[in-house]
Amino acid sequence: MSHEHEANRRYWDALSPRWRELRDRDGLWTRCAAEPELAFEGEALAMIRAYGGNLMGKSACVIGTGDAYAAFALAGLGARVTATDISQGQLDVARSRAEQLDLALDFVRTDAADLAPLPDDAFDLVCSTNGLFVWIARPDQVFASVHRILKPGGFYVFYDIHPFQRPWSDEILADTGGPLQMAKPYWDTGPTVEDDESGRSYEYNWALADLLNPLAEAGLVLRRIAESPARDPRFWEGHSYEPGIDAGLMDWRRNPRAGLPVWLTVCAQKG
Repeated sequence: MSHEHEANRRYWDALSPRWRELRDRDGLWTRCAAEPELAFEGEALAMIRAYGGNLMGKSACVIGTGDAYAAFALAGLGARVTATDISQGQLDVARSRAEQLDLALDFVRTDAADLAPLPDDAFDLVCSTNGLFVWIARPDQVFASVHRILKPGGFYVFYDIHPFQRPWSDEILADTGGPLQMAKPYWDTGPTVEDDESGRSYEYNWALADLLNPLAEAGLVLRRIAESPARDPRFWEGHSYEPGIDAGLMDWRRNPRAGLPVWLTVCAQKG
């Protein structure tokens, strides 16, 4: 494990109790197994259904599971789910919630850039969701690991914040609108080092090429890519999954970043 990933592991172990409180406010995790559309943004669920087909009895792995919403949703769709995360604190919360939901999931603590505890050719479907790659120092290692654990013919579906959203300053959401203000060049991928009450963390803002080229080099075949807008103003209002308040933030003439794709969704296949 790299020192950046080790720092991020410690950071999320420290943050986990406060993050649990945040997610308990809206209680969305209680609904994802029955309403899988709540667990995914962009076109991820549509791609899972189109390419993964009926998941009943199939093996699925969610890497960097975090709040485990996607893991709960896939379990609700009938898959046998393994959920991994680098943070034991996050996994403990996810396991507790799965028990409350009476969902039988396997939880494995491992780095998404390694996945060493997971066997080769084991999963019909691998997924990752928003917020994984911002913590990843080497995307190529993630894609190589995904390729290894997928069965031949299996699919990897991921969605994340579109790289086109990353260079801009957040100081643009005003009633009068205004031009986009660039906070850093698009090709400045980081790491950005942050220190707060949970400790030190390392974040990365990868360009589109930084994701798609190593995906192909790992032997995964691109099947579909989608670029999608936000579907609710909550995207611009913070970390809550509760419905957004200010619908005007969806208008690109007021909030110019709404005129750019918010979500990148990718489906790739192991040959």
